[in-house]
Amino acid sequence: MTYDDGMLRVLSVAAVVAILGCAERPVAQSPVARGEYLANGVARCFWCHSPLDDGDPAYPKPELLGSGDVLDPSLPIVAGNLTPDEETGLGDWTDEEIVRAMRGGRGRDGRTLRVHPSAYYSVMTDDDAAAIIAYLRSLPPIRNELPSSARSDAPHDSVQPFVEPASDDMRSAPPLIRGAYLTQLGECLGCHTTTDRDGNPARDLSFGGGRRFYVTKGFGNEVSPDPAFTDTPRLSVDGAPIVASANITQSPSGIPFYSEHVFVQTMRTGHVAGVRRLSSAMPWIFFRNMTDEDLHAVFAYLQTVQPVDHNVSNVEAAEFCRK
Repeated sequence: MTYDDGMLRVLSVAAVVAILGCAERPVAQSPVARGEYLANGVARCFWCHSPLDDGDPAYPKPELLGSGDVLDPSLPIVAGNLTPDEETGLGDWTDEEIVRAMRGGRGRDGRTLRVHPSAYYSVMTDDDAAAIIAYLRSLPPIRNELPSSARSDAPHDSVQPFVEPASDDMRSAPPLIRGAYLTQLGECLGCHTTTDRDGNPARDLSFGGGRRFYVTKGFGNEVSPDPAFTDTPRLSVDGAPIVASANITQSPSGIPFYSEHVFVQTMRTGHVAGVRRLSSAMPWIFFRNMTDEDLHAVFAYLQTVQPVDHNVSNVEAAEFCRK
């Protein structure tokens, strides 16, 4: 398997029912069940590819699961219909075309998919990609005609480069290897790494938090450009407060106080240690569907990443960050 430099530190150190449920479950064995587990969990497919309800946090609407949605009507940015509808969904897509979209970020016409986390999904094993496809093909077909997304702008440098798909069976891989894999699929590095003035990742602050989001309809949207680098820094977008992702390294300004139990409890409940509420910009409603075994693996991996001294708080009064 191939990882970027951050992932290599590990080696040096040694359906909607699924969304609504939080209970333990055995490791999925059938391809459809494995695909359901991934799509409704760490890959959080339906955060974008389904209309959401009006809650906070927002949940995919069961009757429209996978039918796609317009994420930003102004550009527009559109998450396509993933159901097997032959006219508006994936019904006439080949498996190879779906894999190319998921892991390579290219549509059927060869265009780059806008805001799709393909660089993070690039590590996905062939078996896991096939499992997600099997699950998506098992969904009820829903006809939902959607506009085309605007062509992608010149992309910023991605904090996560594309990598070769992992070759190991991640259901039985050692915890640190599996944790690194799941951390990449979950886009943890991308959301928990801030940017420079040009919108490129501040790699010396990897996993150190500070990336800014605002919440609409219980869904997190990245603030771009970062208001810290504008002439008129602001603390909200259309009345929604701006929040920053947390430092999740073992630095004293990160989460060294998290035990394995606290980490799992936070992912399960959306409250730090069962007390302080997480922002809905954090997709814990999907991550909570991961097994304890997989969450333990993610926690083990996060303990190996380079500590970053970067104090980020959504509780204290906002001030300009020197870094």
